[in-house]
Amino acid sequence: MLASNVLVFIACLIGTHTRLDSAVISNKTQTLNPLLPDYDKDASPNQNKATEVRLGVYINSFYSINEQTMDYSVSMHLRQSWQDPRLKFSDINSRIANIRLAENSWNKIWIPDTFFRNEKGASFHEVTVKNRLLRLASTGDVWYVAKISAVLSCPMQLQLYPFDTQSCPMTFESFGYTMDTMYFSWLDHPVDFDENFRLPQFKLVQLVLRDCSQNSTTGAFPCLEIRFILRRNIGYFLIQVYVPSFFIVIISWVSFWINVDASAARVTIGLLTILMTTMMSGGASATLPRVSYIKAIDVWMITCLVFVFTSLIEYAVVNVLARRQGPPSHLQGSAIPRKGPDGGEECGTEWVDGGNPTAENDTRRLESGEDGGKPPEVVDGILLARRVDTFSRFFFPLSFLLFNFVYWMAYAVPYRSVP
Repeated sequence: MLASNVLVFIACLIGTHTRLDSAVISNKTQTLNPLLPDYDKDASPNQNKATEVRLGVYINSFYSINEQTMDYSVSMHLRQSWQDPRLKFSDINSRIANIRLAENSWNKIWIPDTFFRNEKGASFHEVTVKNRLLRLASTGDVWYVAKISAVLSCPMQLQLYPFDTQSCPMTFESFGYTMDTMYFSWLDHPVDFDENFRLPQFKLVQLVLRDCSQNSTTGAFPCLEIRFILRRNIGYFLIQVYVPSFFIVIISWVSFWINVDASAARVTIGLLTILMTTMMSGGASATLPRVSYIKAIDVWMITCLVFVFTSLIEYAVVNVLARRQGPPSHLQGSAIPRKGPDGGEECGTEWVDGGNPTAENDTRRLESGEDGGKPPEVVDGILLARRVDTFSRFFFPLSFLLFNFVYWMAYAVPYRSVP
């Protein structure tokens, strides 16, 4: 018995709710039908003054920021609000103070012709239904929301890449209505973000709102702009570019500790480090446009390439020096026995060079006994080569450390000072 009474009670509630919904829908129809027959959707809401259109966006995600094409992709809800006195209606029993209009109602009433001035491509979402909302208040206030995915142009300056900060605009403008017909203003909250909004390679540091209205040959068109100030995160570049190239340069210095005679090992190290640096430089620039100016990452990679290349050249110099053995060229000749006054041989030797005046002087000096009758000292090329290697062991690391100090002070310190 109790179960039967419960079922009857639930059925009565459902029936009452259905009747209320039907009544509300009927009231909506009765309210809207008298408004539309004499409504001209091509005429602006206010004939004697410009209509204020308030704009705002709700950002779902920035899912691509492309340096090569200099644009960014965004998914958002575009919000617009304005008042149309022709759509005012009386509030019936306080039940329908706000009416959600049916699909395609936006084709029956006046709406602003807002477009993105810096758009490369855009589309409305239609899965699983058309993602648009049109709501009408009894005061004639219209609330229009559409979900849009757009690719917007973002001119970038890459001189400081990857320590750069970019300013990407989102520009709203009227396509055909001048400021005599309508003008733009911001909603109370012009920009909202999804709570899970993240940028993988950038950090949003600031939002700039500005009026970009301008005069043209056909009139003054309303325009508003949002600028997203984006600072690039350098963590990826530290891990993938700077740290590996730093160690590659250090590896190229290992040849300074290898014996001069180990040609295969030293040449192999030099060539491998040059190839690795060149490949890394190409990979770091693969996603960038072909600009005509030098970027911060180019300065780093070119300097690393110069260091590993000069390490290989250093071995070429050392190898040449190591082959220099024997007396200097002007003393090259043969040692012959010294002749005595009686034609006999005496102790000591005489160094002969084919007619070279300097050699003759040196020979006379030897004959007169000024140098004790000793041959000139032989220059040891291997010893000189080792001295060059020893000098390089200190000169190259100190030079690279000095470059690092100047580089990071010039690029990283200003980067960190950006809020």
